Amino acid sequence: MRMQLNAKVFAVAVLSCALVIAAAAGSASGLGSRSSKKQTITVWQFWSGFAVGLGPLQKKLDAEFEARNPQYTVNDVPISFTQMGTKLTAAIAASSGPNVVSVFPGVAGAAYRNGLIPLQGFLKPADRKNWRLLNIAAGPGGDILAIPWTEYGYFVYYNKALFKQAGLNANNPPKTWAQFMAACKALKAHGITAISGGFKDGYEWEWWAYPLLDQLMSPSVTKRWLQYDYPITSPEFTTAWTAIKNLAPYYAKDAFGLNLYNDAYNNFNSGKAAMVLDAPLLSNVVGAQKALGTANLGVFAVPRLPGSHYPPFVDAGPNSGWSITKWTKDTAGAWAYIKWMESKEAQSLAWSMAHLIPNNAQVATPTSNAAFKSILTAIKNPLSHTIYVGFPVSVLAINERYAGEMITGKASIDSVLKQMEQLRTTLKPKIVG
Repeated sequence: MRMQLNAKVFAVAVLSCALVIAAAAGSASGLGSRSSKKQTITVWQFWSGFAVGLGPLQKKLDAEFEARNPQYTVNDVPISFTQMGTKLTAAIAASSGPNVVSVFPGVAGAAYRNGLIPLQGFLKPADRKNWRLLNIAAGPGGDILAIPWTEYGYFVYYNKALFKQAGLNANNPPKTWAQFMAACKALKAHGITAISGGFKDGYEWEWWAYPLLDQLMSPSVTKRWLQYDYPITSPEFTTAWTAIKNLAPYYAKDAFGLNLYNDAYNNFNSGKAAMVLDAPLLSNVVGAQKALGTANLGVFAVPRLPGSHYPPFVDAGPNSGWSITKWTKDTAGAWAYIKWMESKEAQSLAWSMAHLIPNNAQVATPTSNAAFKSILTAIKNPLSHTIYVGFPVSVLAINERYAGEMITGKASIDSVLKQMEQLRTTLKPKIVG
């Protein structure tokens, strides 16, 4: 009798331990349990840090998702873009962390493929019809590991009053690179800093590089690049990097020690420079218009380099993407969150509250703002595309590290491109498979 009781006690103890372990596992993965309690979807994202004032939109979107899906609670964790790669790599190594995470599509997403699940099987015909930019979302192996979310396009904002002061036609901004360089020289000759920017964080260099490379890469080269089959040491990169280096005399002398975020915008809005490069976030347009006057702010696309393979267009692509981690058990819940963020309703909120450019083709973008209209029209140009999704984030980090030294001539362009290519080659087995 005693032995039977002990056996029963032992069985109960084993069962209790199993339940505790299962509960702990469910808690660790965020969506592991299907009890009657609300389930938590843990989201790591960097988009809410792109501009001041996006926090209210973040909270509104999460609250609306929870209202539509009362079985879930969203644990939304903002992480800076500069820290996301390190944190996500550590999470993948531990098989524990977020359920949904911000990752750029294409090669950038493929770099984390050991920890992300392919998403193409979740897509319905209506999704493929209405969600723009899916054509560049797949990595080299063909899997879509990140769904594009909202759009950007690279444009130059300019101060019309400073253009007039330099004798330039404020209503006819530069369209070619030669015209752009001539405008920079004219502004400098009149004692005006031509371009507001900062190279300390490295992003300024890349923001010029993407739209310039877009022009220089032919359609066939672009296809190879996006399939991880074209070296960074190729002539297009040298030409683009050299064009950027030639802009050095037209920045403020301390630009190498300033950041793109937010020194460049602050100085431009203060009237300290005639132009600034931006990838709207149209909230930056609003800020500039408030500071300089709506009629005084002009917008033009990055001018065309000699050798461009296309008629005029803009570099346009996804501002970020959404991925699901492999340790997430309730993938249906994680996909429901992504589906909500891609929905007409969510992206209409994003447009109305923060002027985030929707990638859902169903979303209307009503505006009376002339600058907004010109930007939206250019982005919808069928020729507009991007090549940035062909860069692994860790490869870009090398360029960011040396951007200030390249602009000041302390580091050679060739040496930096070679370092980037060496790492790109090393990463190829991990990304391509």
